[in-house]
Amino acid sequence: MLGQSLMNEIKTRGFEVTGIARNGADVSCDISNDEELESIISSINPHILINCAAIVNLTKCEDNPGHAYLVNSRPSSIMSEISRKAGIYFVQISTDHYYTGDCHKKHSENHPVHLMNEYARTKYAAEVFALTNPNSLVVRTNVVGFRHDLKAPTFLEWVIQNLQKKSVMTLFDDYYTSSIHVNQFSTALMDIIETRFCGVLNLASRDVFSKKEFICALSDRMAYSLDNTVIGSVFDIGGTPRAESIGLDVTKAEQILGYELPTLDEVITSIIKEYDEGLNK
Repeated sequence: MLGQSLMNEIKTRGFEVTGIARNGADVSCDISNDEELESIISSINPHILINCAAIVNLTKCEDNPGHAYLVNSRPSSIMSEISRKAGIYFVQISTDHYYTGDCHKKHSENHPVHLMNEYARTKYAAEVFALTNPNSLVVRTNVVGFRHDLKAPTFLEWVIQNLQKKSVMTLFDDYYTSSIHVNQFSTALMDIIETRFCGVLNLASRDVFSKKEFICALSDRMAYSLDNTVIGSVFDIGGTPRAESIGLDVTKAEQILGYELPTLDEVITSIIKEYDEGLNK
């Protein structure tokens, strides 16, 4: 999802860009294969390298932490070192999955993190690896958007499908995020990249809201009924422990950008714009 959006944004700005993925991209690559990864990057010789790849499924990371490390963590070390030697500006896309127990709180880049599961551990390790290159940017975020893959719907696609079908859906009123539409994120990230800022940076919505508040705002704007929804707690899910108070303070990013990042209402507007454009196509 993020890779597709970034590719579109970069092309729109007139830059030459190469996409790398397991399949369906300009270049096919197994990111856990060090030699293959290094060979591909060296042959392209980019000015900027952005790593969006990750296993984001908490259960898969928990069930196979070794594989999660090989995909989420170790490649960041390899890419960081390649970039350091070649003078490449390296961007590591990280996560917001580090905070718990403080509801709507906005967490700054310096706020203490809680590594509650293997996903968080592997993503935090990737941050540390990336920052061994002083010419690197680590971006913490929470993006929502469309992947257009019926076999693997995104959270947003799953929500819209349930609203359309009037399926029973639980709205969590104690799970807080600063989700940003992936297209808004891509625009802001490219603006940040043009400044060549280095270090850790939060890049998300300027608002913090619960999953319930997000879905209610979306259903209201899309005129869907919430009659079949119930209010629930994320703590009733069980299974892998998860961070649930993951709002981000984006003050630092806004100062660098020189403009405000989107509110919840503006995130919803951007989502509906992409949705309507997709219907028209």
